[in-house]
Amino acid sequence: MGKYFEHEVLRGFYLEDSWVLGINASRGQLVITAEFVLTEEHPSYAPARPGEQYCYRKGVLVFDGVTDLTWTGQLSSRPSRDPDGSVDYGNIDSLIIEGDHYTVEGDLGIIDLHAASIRVALVSDGTILTSHGAAADL
Repeated sequence: MGKYFEHEVLRGFYLEDSWVLGINASRGQLVITAEFVLTEEHPSYAPARPGEQYCYRKGVLVFDGVTDLTWTGQLSSRPSRDPDGSVDYGNIDSLIIEGDHYTVEGDLGIIDLHAASIRVALVSDGTILTSHGAAADL
């Protein structure tokens, strides 16, 4: 498959200008919390707010059924503190998908993993939405 934007779950996302807010690797799962940039192709897209370049939406990128994960370079750059006090780990420069093999690269380092599936959930007024706008069970 290759580039992330060719994957059905990630259509309508622009990861290169999305901000990584947190990363949590646990047994069988990797969760990346981010302020995602949505493109006009995404059903939850709205025009950018005043003072912002893009439509940003907080959410999580979840890799389920992780069987193998290596993370290198995570100490090469420190997270930055934004003016509002929040911390971010930079952008995702690339996400390559080849079957069940995923490679995430960016300021966070390089995460190389095998996972059974990938999904995105957005936060909207306290409600988690799937990547296609349907409400998800919490």
